[in-house]
Amino acid sequence: MCASVLERPDVKNFLRGLLIIVAAAFMISPAYLNYEIFNRLHFQLVVSMSISLMLFAIGLVTFILVMGKEAFQGKEQAQ
Repeated sequence: MCASVLERPDVKNFLRGLLIIVAAAFMISPAYLNYEIFNRLHFQLVVSMSISLMLFAIGLVTFILVMGKEAFQGKEQAQ
């Protein structure tokens, strides 16, 4: 039953949009989290930067996986 629901185009587009928003949040939030982790939690700078870098990398990989290889391939021109 779950597979048939995921095959519907409207559900697939909704989930794709939701995952793009999640990926964007993972890419944008490290800028704020780095400041909060360093100042409020008093972690070392290297630790807070590594957490931020990992979150950004997770967001970037998620975005690339959601968009698919078709979005990143060049358009073929007619001869």
